[in-house]
Amino acid sequence: MRILLATDGSRDAAAATAFLRELPLPAFSKILIVTAVSFPTFAFEPPPVREFKGSVLEDARRVVDEARATLAPRGFDIETDVVIGKPQHEISRIAGEWNADLVVLGARGLGRIRLFLLGSVSLAVARHVSCPVLVVKGLPRKLGSILVGMDGSEDSFQALRFLLSLPLARQTKLRLLSVVEPIRYPTSAPGAVRAHLARMLKEIENERRGELEKVLEKATAELEGSLTRVTRSTPTGNPADVIVAAATAHDADLVVVGARGLGGMTRLLLGSVSEKVLGYARCPVLIVKERSQD
Repeated sequence: MRILLATDGSRDAAAATAFLRELPLPAFSKILIVTAVSFPTFAFEPPPVREFKGSVLEDARRVVDEARATLAPRGFDIETDVVIGKPQHEISRIAGEWNADLVVLGARGLGRIRLFLLGSVSLAVARHVSCPVLVVKGLPRKLGSILVGMDGSEDSFQALRFLLSLPLARQTKLRLLSVVEPIRYPTSAPGAVRAHLARMLKEIENERRGELEKVLEKATAELEGSLTRVTRSTPTGNPADVIVAAATAHDADLVVVGARGLGGMTRLLLGSVSEKVLGYARCPVLIVKERSQD
């Protein structure tokens, strides 16, 4: 597996490195550690400007060297690179050119605003990189509990299969979650038909729950022989909100979702549910998408 770790020396980037150090990975994986440095444009470069740039590049090299030292005990082939350009553009470009299987980065970089759980760089990378993206937030810890959102889409099964490609411990707790979206009837409906309409919509909701339970049965069958502590549920609610709440309630170490659900548009690399989960979950989030064929 080829893993691209993007770092900038921030606390979240350090958490991403620490999380990657503990993440179960296939043997003989390769890691490329990248820091992208963006400079303002100068009409000319007097010595102080050149010294400033040199100092920034030196700091960037120190950042990738520190990340390499952290990951060195894993024994993988590790390379480092410092590039000049906007981080979101450079990370996406290198991920494609290097043929990365996974991009790992922190939720917020050095320019983060503390109010937000997700920075512009991590969001842009998640949107545009065509391979799975792991965005790390919160305190790093070993992977003991995982929540996977399943809606029956191909992307959701791709997410599960990517997870299973990792050498997870058999005792890892895995919770499969399929959310039934409630169907609202118009408040303008005549009172005489509201009760009938409510029953009809409830039947449709129950049919959808039955479909999702079959999805979870199929997912569980794919897990046979790999993990032993698997639970599944089909609650009702807004999918993103339920996934985020469940991750908190069950103290998940990682949330895994497909990039696009059943309603996802093929021209988009990130759907509304996955983007909302990415923005609001307080633990690391892995978004899995099929590699672009372009």
